[in-house]
Amino acid sequence: MTGDGRADLAVGAPYEDVNGKRNVGNVVLLKGGPDGLTTAGAQSFHQATAGVPGAAEAGDHFGSSLRLRDINGNGKADLAIGAFGEDVLPAGYDDGAAGVLRGAASGLTTTSATSFNATDFGYPVVAGRKFADVLAR
Repeated sequence: MTGDGRADLAVGAPYEDVNGKRNVGNVVLLKGGPDGLTTAGAQSFHQATAGVPGAAEAGDHFGSSLRLRDINGNGKADLAIGAFGEDVLPAGYDDGAAGVLRGAASGLTTTSATSFNATDFGYPVVAGRKFADVLAR
């Protein structure tokens, strides 16, 4: 993700509790070093992290699916993060959404982070659709 030629690893923990709320979810980035993966400089993101789209709600399952791709063409992999339990509309239940954190030389950044759901592609929000569940397939 950092563009330094070393393999980095993003790990989703969709059942992690955050701020006393169950199954909010979390994503951890381990960076590659000269001897392999290292916890030095590791990053952790959830929906209560400043700049990450969405709100940390019980049952969101942020990190349920992950997809790496250089979306913005800067030579660094961006990380799309699924949250299959995200409630998009007040009437919705587990509609699902995905967020994107941008890759940078330092790792992942919340600068220009964005999120999307089924309505962004012209589909109605449907309770239980779990939109982002297929993100990594």
